[in-house]
Amino acid sequence: MNNDELSRRRQAAVAQAAYSVHPFFPERAEGSYVWDADGKRYLDWSVGIAVMNVGHSHPKVVEAVQRQVGSFQHLCFAVGMHESYIRVAEALGRIAPGPSPKKTFLINSGAEAVENAVKIARVATGRQGIVAFTHAFHGRTHMTLSLTGKANPYKAGFAPRAAEIYRAPFPYVFRNPFGLHDEDAVADAYLAQLKDLVKTTIGETEVAAFLLEPIAGEGGFIPVPERYLRGLRAYADRIGALWIDDEVQAGMGRTGHWWAVDRFGLEPDLVCTAKALASGFPLAAVVGKADVMDKVGPGMLGSTFGGNPAGCAAALATLEVIEEEGLLERAAAIGEAIRARMNALRQRVPGLGDVRGAGAMIGLEFVREDGVTPDPELVNGAVAHARERGLVLLPTGTYGNVIRLLPPLRMSDAELAEGLDLLEEAIVTVSEGALAVA
Repeated sequence: MNNDELSRRRQAAVAQAAYSVHPFFPERAEGSYVWDADGKRYLDWSVGIAVMNVGHSHPKVVEAVQRQVGSFQHLCFAVGMHESYIRVAEALGRIAPGPSPKKTFLINSGAEAVENAVKIARVATGRQGIVAFTHAFHGRTHMTLSLTGKANPYKAGFAPRAAEIYRAPFPYVFRNPFGLHDEDAVADAYLAQLKDLVKTTIGETEVAAFLLEPIAGEGGFIPVPERYLRGLRAYADRIGALWIDDEVQAGMGRTGHWWAVDRFGLEPDLVCTAKALASGFPLAAVVGKADVMDKVGPGMLGSTFGGNPAGCAAALATLEVIEEEGLLERAAAIGEAIRARMNALRQRVPGLGDVRGAGAMIGLEFVREDGVTPDPELVNGAVAHARERGLVLLPTGTYGNVIRLLPPLRMSDAELAEGLDLLEEAIVTVSEGALAVA
């Protein structure tokens, strides 16, 4: 069965809402590569949207899942407990940011993690207000699409939305409205906006939690300045609110640390993780300060499949691989190489307006000749060109003008060089074609 035949079957049977960026059907994957139904090989720099951080079909993960499935597949944790759930909770508690004792609740997806974090924050504080941010993506459930910042295609048409959700400006340094260029000054300006919003529109005694991605994912791989995160932490403490750290895309070693906030030595009250946690198996978690987590009583949270034994086995193996193979350090090295190459490319491609990120989570923002107007056409052209040449990339960003780079953390230097060559070729080719047309 080839790509064309599968496309016809998909058209007839699958809801059109289930959108796919690339028109191919992967049949096999190993390490840094995937092969489609036509037998074409691709270097995968999407890794399932930040899921396969340890690469595809890592032998240790595959073996752990096979062993677990051979024992038993499911017995809901609400029915009878299993050790692997406890082991995952213990492992996440050990690596969670900050020194406070931690406890963990397991669910299936990033959206579920965020939704449960909101529930925990509201019970723990006795308040209802949740401050989310522009450029945010937190999921597609009723609560999480209400928290998400982008209307199309995520929110438009789905109403009414959840109550007591407030929106603050995301600290987007590259597109800050203040005309500032110093990152600390930009952070201070955004913090002042946030505090004014809370004081005048919400009320400081009404805020249960601030919910923030330390590097906005779907919003365009936008890093939050350290000064802003420190100010947010201090402000939350002062008004009795919690800080929910959404690390669904940025966590599990992607930034060169277990968590993006580890770069600054900060401790959120609650952390949401999913995606790369179990290398493609449905598993997510809320990891929080023990005294906050235990404000929620028995039975107030639950999930039929949350903490499934196969997912737990995959997670434990994934965490071991990241640690044993030094993938935190590898992510940092990959990021340095990508940033160096792309910053050099900026001198040749005026439309490459910004290179940003942390570790192996890099965003490339493209703009038109004025240096400001988003250029999604260039991004889409470059992504398509790269695919034809055998490199899988993903567009992202509120304006669709960012290429997000999510290479596997185990890839070799040769694979890194191959990917960078194909990426640069795609950007240069499409940029020069756009200039010729103009």
